[in-house]
Amino acid sequence: MDTFQTQGVTTNVLFVCADNARHSLIAESLLRSRRKPGLRAFSAGIAPADKADSFALSALTLAGLGNEGLWPKHWDGFADPKRKLIDVVVMIGEDAAEHLPRTFPGEPVYVTWKFDGSDDLRFHRGVWRDIQVLRPYVDSLVDDLRDGIVASPRSSADAAE
Repeated sequence: MDTFQTQGVTTNVLFVCADNARHSLIAESLLRSRRKPGLRAFSAGIAPADKADSFALSALTLAGLGNEGLWPKHWDGFADPKRKLIDVVVMIGEDAAEHLPRTFPGEPVYVTWKFDGSDDLRFHRGVWRDIQVLRPYVDSLVDDLRDGIVASPRSSADAAE
């Protein structure tokens, strides 16, 4: 069994998108579904929505990924200057990459996924598409973390549109 825990240290990954209503919640759920010891997922938004996309929450449940604890949160709740919480910050989309301040304590790795959810695909169909597009990138991130490849600040990966 793969383990990301080294001497009691956990690797914490924060997925950030513009509003934390859909894409970053999907990525958080996908990473959690991998159930890797020592690897924890969180999500946040630049300007969090009032509530999560209800279609995203129900599609995640239908996909067997779960939606427990998924709700929009502001990124600065993870940037407490008194303690290092986040090891990897994945910015989903150019908006997040452009507007997210790099003020997390410690030296987290910053990864940008150039992802653009389609406005043409709304409701469940759009969420299913987003799950399918984001899944290989979450899987690749897990593999890269396990292999120690994600190690330099401001690395990037492009998510297909």
